[in-house]
Amino acid sequence: MITVMQVCGANKPGGAESHFLRFCLALDHTEAVRVIAVVRKGSWLAEQFKATSVRVYELPFMARWDLYTRYQLKRIAQREQAQVAQCWMSRAASLMPRVDGTLNLGRLGGYYALKNFTRMHWLVGATDDLARHIRDGGHPAERTAVIPNFVNPAKPEDPQCSQRLRQQLRLEGKKVLFTPARLHGVKGLDTAIAALTQLPEQYVYIIAGQGPEEASLQQQVTQLGLQQRVHFVGWTDNISQYCHISDLFIVPSRHEPFGSVLLEAWSHQLPLVSSDSQGASAITRHEDNALIFPKDDSAALVRHIMRLADDEALRQQLIHNGYETLNRHYATAPVMQAYIDLYRRMQAEG
Repeated sequence: MITVMQVCGANKPGGAESHFLRFCLALDHTEAVRVIAVVRKGSWLAEQFKATSVRVYELPFMARWDLYTRYQLKRIAQREQAQVAQCWMSRAASLMPRVDGTLNLGRLGGYYALKNFTRMHWLVGATDDLARHIRDGGHPAERTAVIPNFVNPAKPEDPQCSQRLRQQLRLEGKKVLFTPARLHGVKGLDTAIAALTQLPEQYVYIIAGQGPEEASLQQQVTQLGLQQRVHFVGWTDNISQYCHISDLFIVPSRHEPFGSVLLEAWSHQLPLVSSDSQGASAITRHEDNALIFPKDDSAALVRHIMRLADDEALRQQLIHNGYETLNRHYATAPVMQAYIDLYRRMQAEG
C-alpha cells in the first residue's frame, strides 16, 4: 500500500476545495492507497474532514515564508512515511519541502505560476492544455502527466426537498436556470444575469455560491429589476437539490481551466450551456454534449437558451451525450486508477 499525503492550504469553500475533498475520500476508499490529508487550520476543509475516517493534520499555511508549516510538513511526511506528497494549488506546493523518501507531486487545476512548484518532482495537469502550460514553463515532459477531474454520482432526488425549494423560491410555472459558482468576476455571472433581461418572464436564475463579488452582483440584479427572478442561495455542499429543480445548467465563466462544474451538469443529466472557457473547450463538443457561446456574449447565451426551449430533440441529445461523456472519461474509478498508476510510476522512476 502506498501512503500519500494530500496537501491543500485553502481556507474557504469553492470548486477546487470541493474537488480536493471528493478526491481524498475516493482515494481513501481504494485498497492501494493510504491517505493522509494536511489542510489549513480552522478551514472549511478541516471541518469537512471531521466527519470522515481520513487521518487529518491542520497547519497554518500562512504564506510562502511560513517556516513553521514547512517544518511541520516535513515532520508529518517523515512520521507517516509518506511515499508521495500531492500538493494542490500554489500555497501548498510552495511550502512543501523536499523530504528524503517522499516524492512531491504538484497537481495543477489552473494556470498557476510554475515558480511555486519548483520543489515538485512531478506535475500533473487536469487537461492537455494545462500539461502544455507545465511543459512550456520548463518542467520535464517525462515527469508531466495528464489526469482529468471527476465528480461523484448525482444524489437521488428527495421529492419533499424539491417541493419545499420550489415553494420557497416560488418556482411554480417557471423555467429554472442554475449555476453553482464562486461569486467572482472570472465566473461571468454578470453575463448570465444580463441575459435574463432578454428572456421571457418565466425564466428565473438560481446562483449557489459565495465570494467577493456578491454585493456587486446583487446591485446588478437590483438595477435591472430582477429581484424576483434571481435567487442567491449561498454556498451549499449539496448542489443536487438545486439541480433536481432546474431545467438548464449554465456555466458562463470567463476563465475555467477545467471546470468540474461542467461534469456536474452531465452527472445530473441537465442540458449544459457553457461559455467557451479553456475547460469547456477542452472537454465539451458544441451541439453534441453542450451548447457553447462566446464568453461575455449575453445575446448568444439567450439564443442558446431559447433554442433549447424550442428543440426537445436537441435537449435530449445534450443530456444523453453529456452523461455518456461523463461515464466514459470522468467517472471516479478510472481517474482514481490513473492516479494510483502515476504514484507507482513515480516510485519506479524515482
